[in-house]
Amino acid sequence: MSISVARSRQQLSALIAAAQQQPQVITKHNTPVAVLVSADYFQRSQAVVKPETDTFYKQLQQLRETFVPPDDTGLAGSTTATRQTDWQRPNAFVDPA
Repeated sequence: MSISVARSRQQLSALIAAAQQQPQVITKHNTPVAVLVSADYFQRSQAVVKPETDTFYKQLQQLRETFVPPDDTGLAGSTTATRQTDWQRPNAFVDPA
């Protein structure tokens, strides 16, 4: 069912009751601008979306565990001792004398 914004203001209670049965499209100048759905319908739709996000995160974690870089910065050939010395200098932008 489709209803205009102006008419939806006048018949809000009836619109909410109808939304319990099926989603209600609200239009402005015959263009859909919103959809009113029941709280139950909304919760079910949110539950469907969440697992995809969790699955993506789990896949990302799995990739990070599978493809570990050779060192913690991902730069080959850099040793931990050199990195620590570099960042412990008073000014990392000036070469030591």
